[in-house]
Amino acid sequence: MLEYKIGNKKYVQRRLVMGQVDQLLDALEGIKLSGSVNPLDIQKALGDKIYLALAIVLVEEGKSPKRDIDELRELASEIQWAILPEQEIEVIENFFDCNPIVSILERLPEIAKGLIMGLSGLLGIVSATQSSSLPKGTSAEETPSSGVSRSGSASPT
Repeated sequence: MLEYKIGNKKYVQRRLVMGQVDQLLDALEGIKLSGSVNPLDIQKALGDKIYLALAIVLVEEGKSPKRDIDELRELASEIQWAILPEQEIEVIENFFDCNPIVSILERLPEIAKGLIMGLSGLLGIVSATQSSSLPKGTSAEETPSSGVSRSGSASPT
């Protein structure tokens, strides 16, 4: 947990909870970062959205991170007019120390592989259950491959 005195209030920055992640993703939708991810590039890319992002990431000491968008906008305005440039850069730098995003991104392929294996196993069970519950004569093994039934009296022409 990191502490900051911005204006006359004390704020803390901790590892984000999922509600904050969701809010941050919504707030930063459409933002594109260039190849480098240093605090000044982030500050430039976010533009005015930086203050809303700071309001999401920073929590007033003793308060909950759960805040609605109106509270966040009000806090963003307060932060904009109280934060010093070096504090803003410090918060951005510390964000990556508090939130191991790189390690999460590195784990995504492993997580996705596990999900795919789990889902394919589940789908195999569902498929086997469904085919075993079909009435006799409706399984793929007992149905002609063309799906067309011909009687001996039908003419081929």
